[in-house]
Amino acid sequence: MSRRGVSAGAGLVIVGGGPAGLATALGARLAGFDVTVLERFQPVIDKACGEGLMPDAAAHLRSLGVELGPGDSFPFRGIRYVDGEVSAEGTFPGAGGLGVRRLALHRALVRRAEEAGVQLLWGRGARGLAPDPAGGYAGVETDQGLIRARWIVGADGLLSKVRRWAGLEKGPGAFRRFGVRRHYALAPWTDCVEVHW
Repeated sequence: MSRRGVSAGAGLVIVGGGPAGLATALGARLAGFDVTVLERFQPVIDKACGEGLMPDAAAHLRSLGVELGPGDSFPFRGIRYVDGEVSAEGTFPGAGGLGVRRLALHRALVRRAEEAGVQLLWGRGARGLAPDPAGGYAGVETDQGLIRARWIVGADGLLSKVRRWAGLEKGPGAFRRFGVRRHYALAPWTDCVEVHW
């Protein structure tokens, strides 16, 4: 950080250090970019989510070199929808997906991002996009000064501030969404994701 509160900068700044931001950071870093991730929270970051990876996502995770620890995931081969006595099931062609707690996924992504040389700025909140006099944006204003960037990615979730700051907000959706989850410790009874009505 310079005396004026402006960092030297990075090729790519990603606002949001959840799974989407970290996967984007890893892909860019492995492609040769200098990458900085800004996240206002400290790891490990938890929230209500589906806690599963479809086959393409599981394959992409492997291609990024992300390794889940023993017991951190459970493979599934398809999805089954159940309504009383009626059910419909579909199996994936080829490799299956992975059921994985978000905490374990985030921990593995953070570990891999550190190994790959991604600069992770935990506890650093984004405050806005800094306009560039030549057009576009010069970087991201944070609670600790400006971080210059050639490219900026908003990976800050459903209510993305980056999207709003960039003028890309479409307005509120017609419905509010709520995420609720509960974990149970029990032996697996199926190798499918089950959705019950």
